[in-house]
Amino acid sequence: MGAPVRAVVFDLDGTLIDSLPAIRLAFGAVCVALDLPVPDRAAAQSFVGAGVPVAMERLLAWAGADRALKGRAVALMLEAYDAVPVTENRVLDGAHDLLAALAGAGVATGLCTNKPRTPTSAVLHGLALGPFGAVVCGDDLARRKPDPEPLFETIRRLNASPERTAYVGDSEIDHATAAAAGVRFAFLRGGYLNAPLDDPPPAWSADALSDLHILARG
Repeated sequence: MGAPVRAVVFDLDGTLIDSLPAIRLAFGAVCVALDLPVPDRAAAQSFVGAGVPVAMERLLAWAGADRALKGRAVALMLEAYDAVPVTENRVLDGAHDLLAALAGAGVATGLCTNKPRTPTSAVLHGLALGPFGAVVCGDDLARRKPDPEPLFETIRRLNASPERTAYVGDSEIDHATAAAAGVRFAFLRGGYLNAPLDDPPPAWSADALSDLHILARG
């Protein structure tokens, strides 16, 4: 499995929290404002993972709307999402226990997400997730996942190295990010995967966060 793991970086949506109810509320507000049909859960899930601009592109394409509406849709989405109560998000089973186990083992933890900074901070505070040694959000850098730069930046802030880091995620975006960064990937099944995982195969696969306590053992 390679060198012992000394840092674990997590995705957020679909990995540590179920945020789809909150995201759907924001999507609904956008659709009402633009007079578009409101997506059901399955459709909404297919839009997420690559950041707000891409989500709005996917929503507009699904609705058959003019792509020229993207700028307004992004602004509406950011406003609506910031207004959604934190309680519309749910911490996934085992998240707090896994983070505590990693901290107890002296393994550094970070967060690398395409979610914007404002709702990320609200969720982490409101759901008592963390603390993390580094948090990099979708609007912190010029590039978003699956570009590896956000993950590299998270690892740098943790004073870790890619070779000693694991990235935990639930989607093909996360898998591609880890592969591009040369970081071992821990795949959490049952999240927001939108497409089959390609090579390389994940270093670890788990049905629940409780299965990933192996990462606390180095």
